[in-house]
Amino acid sequence: MADSVKLCALTFDDGPDNIKTQRVLNVLQKHNVLATFFLVGSRVNEQTKAVINKMIRLGCEVANHSWDYERLNTVSAEVVSQKFTRTQEAIKKYAGVEAKFFRPPNLAVSQTMYEAIPLPFAEGVLGFDWAGCNTTAQDRAQKVLAGIDDGAIILLHDVQPDPHPTPEALDILIPELKKQGYQFVTLSELFKRKGVDPASRKGSMWKYVR
Repeated sequence: MADSVKLCALTFDDGPDNIKTQRVLNVLQKHNVLATFFLVGSRVNEQTKAVINKMIRLGCEVANHSWDYERLNTVSAEVVSQKFTRTQEAIKKYAGVEAKFFRPPNLAVSQTMYEAIPLPFAEGVLGFDWAGCNTTAQDRAQKVLAGIDDGAIILLHDVQPDPHPTPEALDILIPELKKQGYQFVTLSELFKRKGVDPASRKGSMWKYVR
C-alpha cells in the first residue's frame, strides 16, 4: 500500500571524495536525513573506503554511476557492460553491498544501455550544481524547490570542482522541505514506501516515484 506521507530521495553523483563527500555527509548528519550516493567506480578504492563505510554506517544507500565520467550512449554494449560490471564489483568489494540503481554519466542514455544494464535507471530533479561559480547555494536550492513534488528523486553532486556550495545549499533545502512536510528516504526506501516496483519502467529513467 502506498505511503500517504510526502517523500523525497536526495541523491548525489560523482564521488566518493574524502573531503567533499565528507562535507555532504556532515550536513546530512546535522539534519538527520539519509541519501543515496551514485558512486563512480574508479573512485571506489582503499583511499576512499573510510568515507564509503561512513555512508553505510549512517544508513545511506550507494548506487552505480559507471566506472568514469565518459558518456555511454555512443559506445558498444561490451563497453557499457564492462564499465557497469567493474563498478558493481568495486562497490561490492569496498561497500559490502550490491548497488540496486544506475545513473548514466551526464544522463546520456541509449537503447543499448537499457539492454546491457540490468538495474533501474534514475535521473532526478536537478539542482544544476555542476555549473561551478555560476550558481550560488541559494540558486541550487531554489532549482530543486521549483521542481519538487511528492516522490521526487533529487539530483545533486557531492563532488564537483570548487567553488561547490552544494553542502550550503543543503542547509537551505533540507529545512525548507521539512517545513513543507517532506520526509527524506533512500532510493530503495522511496520505491518501497510508494509501493512501486523499480523494475517496472524498463527503457526509461525514474524522476518521480508515484
